[in-house]
Amino acid sequence: MDPVILLGGFYAFHALYPFLCTPRMVLVEPERHTLTIYPSEILEGALYQGSASQASDYCIIKNLHITHVVNAAGDPAGRVLVHCSMGRSRSSALTLAFLMEHRHWSLLHALRWLKERRACTAPNVNFLRQLLTYEEQLFGSRLTSLDDIRR
Repeated sequence: MDPVILLGGFYAFHALYPFLCTPRMVLVEPERHTLTIYPSEILEGALYQGSASQASDYCIIKNLHITHVVNAAGDPAGRVLVHCSMGRSRSSALTLAFLMEHRHWSLLHALRWLKERRACTAPNVNFLRQLLTYEEQLFGSRLTSLDDIRR
């Protein structure tokens, strides 16, 4: 991943995400495992993707102001967390379909966008085939091929 420069620095980050900041340094491995791991923010302040355990963690839902949790169907009206068991394949396919339909993005564009925000994104090949068919339904032709995705 490329480095990210945070506009406004730590104070701007702390103002938006105080629950992600800790007053002490975590120096040893066992302490690192006690930290809460949050879902990836896909669309700022609106769409998150994570795992089933994150979707069932009340503190995460409260801190991110999640209004809807989606496992198999979408609802674009509020802040939505899309999840599956590991937050990699099924939830990625749902998120990609949402981005394609509501942002009018090709599958390739949506996949690149999602991978920039959630590096572990890995929809299986059957989901990708279904998304290619969905792309054709949305736009009248396929804008993406499996070869494009593999590059």
